[in-house]
Amino acid sequence: MTMNNQARWLQKSDRECYRRVTNDDVLNSHNTDSQVDVICSLRDNIGRLLTENEELCDLCCFLDDDRQQCRQDAAEWQKLNQQMATEITEKV
Repeated sequence: MTMNNQARWLQKSDRECYRRVTNDDVLNSHNTDSQVDVICSLRDNIGRLLTENEELCDLCCFLDDDRQQCRQDAAEWQKLNQQMATEITEKV
């Protein structure tokens, strides 16, 4: 899910939750305020988690790039070792 999609989903869920809380005739004003506070808290938590998720995705990309570079380096070292072994056996 892209950051724009996540932001749209978050806004949509905020509007939907607020609509449900404010339209519920059974809830009194104290309960409504309490639930709105809970929704705001959850929204803040979702925002924090989305940020952490993006940071983790960036870290995964960095680690994957590093892993690929290590594989290339290992392949080059292996090739160099094979060439050196061939040269040593030819000289002996």
